[in-house]
Amino acid sequence: MAEYEQSQKIDVAADEVFAWLSDVDNLPKYLPPIKEAHIQGSTVEDKPGKRLYLRGEIPDRGEFENEGYLDVDQEAREMKWGAEVARDYSGWLTVAEDGDGSLATVHLHFGEQSVEGEIEEESNEDRHPLQEGLTQTLEFIRSQIEEGAGKVQPSSPTD
Repeated sequence: MAEYEQSQKIDVAADEVFAWLSDVDNLPKYLPPIKEAHIQGSTVEDKPGKRLYLRGEIPDRGEFENEGYLDVDQEAREMKWGAEVARDYSGWLTVAEDGDGSLATVHLHFGEQSVEGEIEEESNEDRHPLQEGLTQTLEFIRSQIEEGAGKVQPSSPTD
């Protein structure tokens, strides 16, 4: 099992940051592999929130479709998510006031049935792709909210 947690300062008010982050239509704007996301209704009986459908692509791993849950607490400025079945993955995000701006904190949990082990095994020893992905995602969030910039797409090879 592995836990990852990072925070990012954002120079925008916490309520505005959380409103943008908790809008499911914005997930593809800041999560690197996600191409499509939408709410599908109720979750399985023991999971909170709503059922979330995700479609995406991971370079060198291919396309995927997943269903999970997403639980949003606007008042607490907290989101929780995870896999509904067959995978042991979950996470949470909070947005707190921080001076004139806010601080977004993301925590990820990868259990024994998650892809964490596969991803780490496939990377070289001096890289930590999940930690790097979390850093990159927080930067996408900051740049999207502060600057209106999108997530960085891989550049095309030049001739």
